[in-house]
Amino acid sequence: MFLTLNDFLAKFPPIKISRDEFINRFTVMYKQPVTLKTMFTLGASSNNIKPIIKGPTDKRYIRREEIIDYFYEIVIVNRAKYLTFFYNSFFNFQDPRNMKWDGISIMMDPPGTNKAKSIHINNNQLSNSLSLQKNDKSRIMVRNLFYNEILNTTRITNTVKDNVSFWQTLDNLYNKLQLEDRFFAPSSIDLFLRDKIVWGVKDINYNNLFYLFQQYQPKASILNPYAINWIFKNILPGKKIFTPVLSWSSYLIAFMHSPYEHYVGVDVIPDVCTKCEFLADYYRGLGPEFKKKKVDILCQPSESLLKNHNFMANYHNYFDTILICPPYFDMEIYKEGEQSTKNYPQYPVWLEKYWHNTVKVCYHVLRKGGKFAVIANDYYNLNKEFYNLTQDLDDISSHYFKLINTYYLYNRTSPLRINNKDRTERLFIYQKE
Repeated sequence: MFLTLNDFLAKFPPIKISRDEFINRFTVMYKQPVTLKTMFTLGASSNNIKPIIKGPTDKRYIRREEIIDYFYEIVIVNRAKYLTFFYNSFFNFQDPRNMKWDGISIMMDPPGTNKAKSIHINNNQLSNSLSLQKNDKSRIMVRNLFYNEILNTTRITNTVKDNVSFWQTLDNLYNKLQLEDRFFAPSSIDLFLRDKIVWGVKDINYNNLFYLFQQYQPKASILNPYAINWIFKNILPGKKIFTPVLSWSSYLIAFMHSPYEHYVGVDVIPDVCTKCEFLADYYRGLGPEFKKKKVDILCQPSESLLKNHNFMANYHNYFDTILICPPYFDMEIYKEGEQSTKNYPQYPVWLEKYWHNTVKVCYHVLRKGGKFAVIANDYYNLNKEFYNLTQDLDDISSHYFKLINTYYLYNRTSPLRINNKDRTERLFIYQKE
């Protein structure tokens, strides 16, 4: 089920065209798509649309031959070479036994350090601030296994470019010779044509093209398995853990490298459940230390477990820990399964029917003194409607559990995405009394 390099390259078969043909076919997808040929013909317009190149002083016109050479080299001439580079950095993961699973604290740096200053951490929060980006190479395994779900079929609703997925953008570029318009902005072209020196020799700056893919195009979020593993060991110790969502297998991977012995995970997406079962089997084949790990995957809505008499009886007061990063209502729309937003499309109903019932399940199966941990954040949709998710979830959770601590989770933020949005998720730790 893992995406191999050969499988990846097979999705982008060679295209043999001359440079002149390329200029005539390569299209930038503005509202009115325009080819490079039309773009660089001063005064020309496409269907009476104003030309993108404003005049002979436009830097893109001045450097037009370099731009053509750049895309022709990366997309046509040596496409397999650059796609291989991309695969190796974005999808190629190492044997998890060789990954580092201990010894790197994810606690944030102390006040006054450059890292603390760069993300503007409030000093009152710093003692409880965790970095989700430290030692995050284990995310690559998640991305590889769920590349289609994370990069393609999950629709992200709070970004302007939600209509063209990350994978669609890659497919359009390499198979249809279509480039999303933001990749042709002057700032993007400057990045592509920036000098790159490798071993003293000037090389084509392919990295920045794929860098913009990662920063611009929407994709589902991935929890860093190492960070979750660190949280298990340092904040949520125990032997038996339940997660009412699978979070693209991040919890399962973290579990495999933790002191936990039994993992029960639930999700509504059949492919996700199947791939998590595959991943559990993959780990069992890596050695005896993983074979003793017990894994049970259930494919059904977490709130429906209230009516699953076997589950409620078998796991009554059973788990030491429950960890959930619930769906942020309609921020990510998943293609398959009995989704909560499909069943409960109104937010107040979703809170009651999905979240409240899921919390009831968690209260029933968590032992006394056990920890109920919730990762959440507030958000705006594109209509500027605000979802006070953290407060709304807490209003329900606090009826059943006592809040004992809150941690602030900081993730990597691109300079291209810095704005006034608060991207800091929080980890709420509750206890069953």
